[in-house]
Amino acid sequence: MLDIKYIRENAEAVKKNVIERGVDSSKADTDLLLKIDSEKNALNKQIDDKRARRNELANEFKKNNTKPSPELIEEGKKLKEEIASLEKEVEEKNAKWKELMLWFPNLSSEEMPDGKTSEDNVEVKAWRPDTGYLSQDKLGKGEFSAQFMPTKVLHSKDEFEPKEHLELGTNLGIIDVEQSAKVSGSRFCYLLGDAVRLQLALQFMMSNKLMGEGFTPVIPPLLVKEDALYGSSHFPGDADQVYSINNDKVEDNNKLYLVGSSEPANFAYLMGRTLEEEKLPFKMFATTACFRSEVGSWGKDVKGIKRVHQFDKLEMDLVCSEEDSKKMHEYLLSLNEWLLQELKLPYHIINMCKGDAGYYATYKKYDIEVWLPGQKKYIEVGSNTNAIDYQARRYNTTYKTKDGQRKFVHNVNDTGIPFGRMLICILENYQQKDVSILVPEVLRSFVGKDVISK
Repeated sequence: MLDIKYIRENAEAVKKNVIERGVDSSKADTDLLLKIDSEKNALNKQIDDKRARRNELANEFKKNNTKPSPELIEEGKKLKEEIASLEKEVEEKNAKWKELMLWFPNLSSEEMPDGKTSEDNVEVKAWRPDTGYLSQDKLGKGEFSAQFMPTKVLHSKDEFEPKEHLELGTNLGIIDVEQSAKVSGSRFCYLLGDAVRLQLALQFMMSNKLMGEGFTPVIPPLLVKEDALYGSSHFPGDADQVYSINNDKVEDNNKLYLVGSSEPANFAYLMGRTLEEEKLPFKMFATTACFRSEVGSWGKDVKGIKRVHQFDKLEMDLVCSEEDSKKMHEYLLSLNEWLLQELKLPYHIINMCKGDAGYYATYKKYDIEVWLPGQKKYIEVGSNTNAIDYQARRYNTTYKTKDGQRKFVHNVNDTGIPFGRMLICILENYQQKDVSILVPEVLRSFVGKDVISK
C-alpha cells in the first residue's frame, strides 16, 4: 500500500494517479481517507490525553500515599469508560481507513507512459530470429512493429497457410478440449503425450537456468489465506478472479483461496520478516498449477488453451534493496528474452501505460508478447512488474541496511513461463506443411525427438 504520509502531503497527485490508473475513485477516495485519517488521529490524541490524566492521578496517590476522594474515584471511572468508548471508535475508524487504503494503486513510475488502452502501450524492443532486434524506427505504440514481423512460418522451408494451435494440437492428438469440457466444463483442457514432453522440457530448461543464476526453487502452498492475497494486491481489486474454498470443509474453518499465481505465496513466505541487506536480492521461482475465474473475459479467446481456468506457470519473484529494484526489474526481463531467443520465437516488449497496467501493485510493468504468424498478431506470454515497496508495506517485509536503518524491501515479479501459452507459440511458429511440429533445437534432447507427428 502507499505510505499514508505521502498521501497526506501529496493529495492532489494521489487523486490524479487514481484517475490515470483507471481505479474507481469512489473506492480509492482520497478526501474520505484523509478525513478518516484526521479523525482517527484526533481520537488517538484524546485517548493519549485521558491516559495521561489517569496516570497523573495514580502517581499522585502513590506519591502522597493517600486514599483518593470519592470525586477522584468517580473521575477515574469516567476516564476508563471514556477511553474504552474512544478505543472502540478508533477501531471502527481503523477498519474503514484500512479498507480505503487497500484500494489505492501504487505510484506510477515517471517511465510509465500516459494512456488508457493497449494502443497507448509503448514498444521498447522487438526481435526476430532471422534478423535480430528491429531498429527503433520500426517500434511505436501498441502493435506498431507487427508490420515488420514474419508473415510466414520462419521455421519451415515451405510456403503454406499456417494453422492455429487448437487445430494443430487436436490433429496430433496432444490437445483435447472436447473431453475436458465433458469432465470439467468450458475453459479446461487435456494436454497429452508430446505436449506434456514440451512443457516438461521448458520447465527443465528454465529451472536449470534459474538455479544457475542463484534462484531458490520453491514448492509453495496452492491454497492461501486472504492476507497473502491482500499483501500482493490481488485483493481487493482482482477478488472476482479468485476461486475460494468452502471454509466449513477446511481445517480450523479457515477461508482459503486457490492461487492464480505463485506470487502471493512466494512473497508471503517473507511476510513479517526482516532481512539483512547483504543477503539481498533474495531470488526464488516456483512452478505451480494456477487457477483463475477469468470473469470479464467470457466470450473472448474461447477456442483452445489461451485463456483457461487452470494452467501451469513458472513464476520468478525476488526481493531486493530500494537501490537495486530498477536493475532487478531489467534483470528479470533479460531472462525472459534469453528464453525466447533460445527458442527462436519472434517477440516484442511493451512498456505498459498507466491506464492499461491493471495490476494495482504496478510501479512499472513490461509485457512480453510473442508473434503468431498465422494469426498475424501478438500473444502475451508474460508480465514483468516492479512493485517497489508497495507490497512489502502490506506484508511488512523489511531489511536492515549496513548502517542499521530499517527499510521496506522492493518486490519484483515476473511470469517466467505460462506453459500453455508458450505451447501455443511453439506449435504455431514451428508448424510444418504436413501439420507436424518441428521441436525447437534447444528442447530436442529433453523431448527425445526432432519432430512431433502423428
